[in-house]
Formats: sequence, structure tokens, C-alpha cells
Amino acid sequence: MSDSRPISQVPWQVTMDEFLRAAGEVTEGGACCMFLIDDSIPQAARTGYAALVIAYARAGEPVCILDDGSAALLVRDGGTVSGQVVARRVLDQMRRLSLDHTLRAGVAALGSDATAAVANAHSAAASGEAGSIVTAG
Repeated sequence: MSDSRPISQVPWQVTMDEFLRAAGEVTEGGACCMFLIDDSIPQAARTGYAALVIAYARAGEPVCILDDGSAALLVRDGGTVSGQVVARRVLDQMRRLSLDHTLRAGVAALGSDATAAVANAHSAAASGEAGSIVTAG
């Protein structure tokens, strides 16, 4: 029997509104990490990827799962350097499962506009190769 639960209902995730609200509470030094799943991965398998990103996130790092299965992770301090460390941690764990070649990561500084940071992190991830981390300029 397959799990037909939509990605938007993965346990322990936050909604985009909750993510943006939490990001708005970060006054400086925050970052957004975006993890994009390769198009070759079927929609039905993307819930598992989202759950892995949530599992590899540290306590206090909210994760929002978007409709396409991509995951936005909030880093509260340390800026893009910490964001890169977090992204590397997730990709290293995915590598242990031989799944790193199906995931790309983007990191963007949080700044005063959390919505823009999410979009910048998404664009950065989309511009990278599988298994890579790209930091938005």
C-alpha cells in the first residue's frame, strides 16, 4: 500500500507563513537553505526526501516543504557560512544513501525580506549541479 499523503502534510514541517514569521524574527545573521530535488524523482518519492531534510536539520531550524517537494530550511545565525555548513551536512547524509546526485542546495542571506531570501536560495539551487551547494551573490 502506498502512502498517498501529500508532501504538504509531512510531520514536523512548518507552513510557509510560519517559516516567514520565524525568519522575520531573525534580526541579523540568518540564512535560507533551499534543497531542490531532481526532476527525475517521481512526485510520490519526494515525501521521503522532504522527511530526510527535516530529519537532518538541527533543532530550531524550521523546514518548509513546498508543493514540488523542495525544502526551505531556516538558519537562525551564522549567515551564509552556517547555511553552507547545514547544506553540506544534509548533502553528506544524502551521499551515505547514494542520493546526493538527486539533490541540489542553494543558500541565501536572510536580510530584511524573507520571501526574497527564499526565492534567491531557490534560484541559487536551480543554477547548481546535482550534489552541489551554490550561494546566492
